[in-house]
Amino acid sequence: MRLRLVLIAAVLALGASVAVVVLSPRTLTATGVVIAVDAVSLTEVRSFTLRVAAGKTLVFSLESLENGVEFPPGHLAEHVGSAELIVVTYRDDGGTLKALRISDAPEPSGS
Repeated sequence: MRLRLVLIAAVLALGASVAVVVLSPRTLTATGVVIAVDAVSLTEVRSFTLRVAAGKTLVFSLESLENGVEFPPGHLAEHVGSAELIVVTYRDDGGTLKALRISDAPEPSGS
């Protein structure tokens, strides 16, 4: 009887772990050129638009940005003028793309 209870508890724990992994939002990445920034000031940036391959555009909210110290949101305005690529790690939260991390894209090899 005790072994049976232990097995049931183990199965329930495993099921709960699988549910957490399956139901948690996954992170995605996009690489592209910043084409617009919605900002009140250099320190108060709400969102930005990224053009990725084939001309598709994605609008990212910055409300969940985790690395604002390493990549200050105000730096995005510099990328509009320079057309340098950035990489955005993000989560799709019900249709709102929330940028989690932003970084300069690595230089292509051979440059």
